[in-house]
Amino acid sequence: METDKRSLFVYEVYVGERLRHLVSPLEPDEAAEYGLSPEAVVGLLAVGVDGPAAMQPDHFEENPAFVRFLHEMIADDVFVVPGIREQAAAVGGHGWVDLLDARTPDPSGDVPSCDVIGSVEVRDGALVPMSYRPNDHHRLLTEDGFFQLPEELEMSLLKRLHATMC
Repeated sequence: METDKRSLFVYEVYVGERLRHLVSPLEPDEAAEYGLSPEAVVGLLAVGVDGPAAMQPDHFEENPAFVRFLHEMIADDVFVVPGIREQAAAVGGHGWVDLLDARTPDPSGDVPSCDVIGSVEVRDGALVPMSYRPNDHHRLLTEDGFFQLPEELEMSLLKRLHATMC
């Protein structure tokens, strides 16, 4: 499935004796050469679904290892995202800034909780180090598609996933 930032690929693998369909952003040549680390598997696709483009949320099971990996990366790197720093400056005093999933239909309107990736604390208009809190209600796949990160975080995610392959 093409998003504006990434392709997702489906890999058929046997886990024990069961055929499973794993969804990953890693390219097929990389997966063939290095394999897929648990962190590189976004989730499991229901058997019989033709691929990410045909996938619905009820045909997809999120991988907890990937979710942890994603939030750890965001906690480390969210502070380099210009849009988040600009929002913090706009808050001015104290509060929280939400990191929104770019797939959300109306980011300036009523954002569903499944499209809030997490939040970062703001003090005196600046982001507070080590204050990122993931949103347990965020979903990797909704009716609006797979999660979409700001470009800086997307690049960081792919870089870190490649590092797990060595």
